[in-house]
Amino acid sequence: MLAAGDLCVRFRPVAELARCGIWGHIASISPATHALPHSPQRLVAVARAAGQLPALAGAFFAGAVRRYAEAGKPGTLLLSLRGWEDDCHLLDLHALLQPVLDAHGLASTQLMLVHAGCTPASAAPEATLRWLQAARSVGFGVAAHGLGCDYSEQRLWSLVAPELVIADARAIADLEMPALSQSRFASLIARERDRGRQVLLSAVDSLAAWRALVALGITHAAGDFIGRDNALPSTIVSAAASKLMREHSNCGLPGGSCELPVLERLLVATPPARVSDSAVSVFMRFERDKETQAIAVLRDERPVGLISRFDMVENMARPFRQEVYGRKPCTRFMDDDPLIVDIGLSLQELSELIVHAHPRHLVSGFIIVSGGRYLGVGSARDLMREVTAMQMEAARYANPLTELPGNVPINKHIDSLLGNGEWCAIGYCDLDNFKPFNDVYGYAKGDAVIRLCGRILADSCDEQRDFLGHIGGDDFILVFRSEDWRGRCEQALARFAQEIRGFFSDDDLELGGYVTENRKGQPEFHSVTSLSIGIVEALPGMFASHLSVARVATEVKKKAKAIAGNSLYVNQRAYHDDESERDTGRGSDDPGEADRR
Repeated sequence: MLAAGDLCVRFRPVAELARCGIWGHIASISPATHALPHSPQRLVAVARAAGQLPALAGAFFAGAVRRYAEAGKPGTLLLSLRGWEDDCHLLDLHALLQPVLDAHGLASTQLMLVHAGCTPASAAPEATLRWLQAARSVGFGVAAHGLGCDYSEQRLWSLVAPELVIADARAIADLEMPALSQSRFASLIARERDRGRQVLLSAVDSLAAWRALVALGITHAAGDFIGRDNALPSTIVSAAASKLMREHSNCGLPGGSCELPVLERLLVATPPARVSDSAVSVFMRFERDKETQAIAVLRDERPVGLISRFDMVENMARPFRQEVYGRKPCTRFMDDDPLIVDIGLSLQELSELIVHAHPRHLVSGFIIVSGGRYLGVGSARDLMREVTAMQMEAARYANPLTELPGNVPINKHIDSLLGNGEWCAIGYCDLDNFKPFNDVYGYAKGDAVIRLCGRILADSCDEQRDFLGHIGGDDFILVFRSEDWRGRCEQALARFAQEIRGFFSDDDLELGGYVTENRKGQPEFHSVTSLSIGIVEALPGMFASHLSVARVATEVKKKAKAIAGNSLYVNQRAYHDDESERDTGRGSDDPGEADRR
């Protein structure tokens, strides 16, 4: 195996909740051939018996560091030495690792050695202590399993304190959420945090495990729910984990925005094949990795085809197929007209492509590129999961009357634009004299007027660039990215002025309104319901968050409502950062532009 270089290194992504993304990867050794022992423990035992332990360690370290460097050094590299517990003291770890790190430009501080701790049954706890101290002395970080093991803490952690403590989610699998916070596990986590250590929860394979780690205040997580083992270090967490991290952190606020393009969330960094690779080599990759559903074929770093698991296995698993076709190029089994999409594509654009593409792409998936260069592959299954998650989130926060996004998505959208330093024009829309209209004509007609307003405002937006939200009642928010926003507002005002007439009698229209009794029993005249729009242009750096925008927008809306009839008022005052919080609306001195329609 060593002579043939037939050694596989697998990388398991580690997410950090505060970053809404990847913090590092746990690299572990694995044989690449089914005929060889599968577990690291058995592999190490065979190497020890053959006198090849240093060679095996060197191959593992070299492969892990090389691939990590080639992937752009995405965070911290954790080398898992579980299974090597009784053998690490026999290795000169510094001599094996440092030349590899130097060759690939990695600092020792970017590396952590993961050990399993020790128990009373450990063969050489003193030897373990010595190699850990030696690793720490040359700058390597230390991560440790064994949370709650008193023997491990007394014999090791008290002398070589780990920076990262690794706990297993399976230890709390049987605990209900109310009991979890009172469990010994929760107290251990709190104690480690108090000591200034980071805690990583491994084996996070379900939504229940995710909820547990959030409840316990754990900062780092790894497991199938976060991202599966891969032959290359992936910088992408699963779509479900990405969504939950955004919800449970501050990364939706300016300065910490982590909203990833949809294709970055769907991307799987599957190593590609080359046009010169044999069919049997690709077939063996599918056999080794049951999670791989498709492999892209490259020529000069650019994709020219896609081989799906279904097509390859169906053909090569038949009798004598490997003997006949095994040595032929893998291109014989590839789709030479694959669906190739750029990573900047929006969810809507990607969905339309999939819908109008050949049905085979629903099975084989698609290739993701950036500027024509291969990044990875994506699947229609993951796309459907992403669409479903977004639909559920939209339905959760949508206004039930208009089905438009409510306060939460409105605030997130504005914060995302502000955090990215993007220009936008934000309009606060409100109906004038709406309450008396409700009182006189009834709530059914009032609801119909609100829906009419929502339709008109929606028609004034560019679906690709602009955003419309319904705060509640008769209040709407427009977020324009279209530069012709003024013309769009004027068009909406003119259309509303025309269509609202259908809700009033001819007599009321002739009078320009209607008369009702106020609370004192006195007659009071109310004009025909009109629409007021107050616009605030948000230049990069002008506002800190949606809260700052809301303060200014409220004042601008009041000025728009002070103008009779359907009106547009545009703020002209400049604000910087938090100035809007202390300096909004200066009466008649506040310059602006007002239009009456």
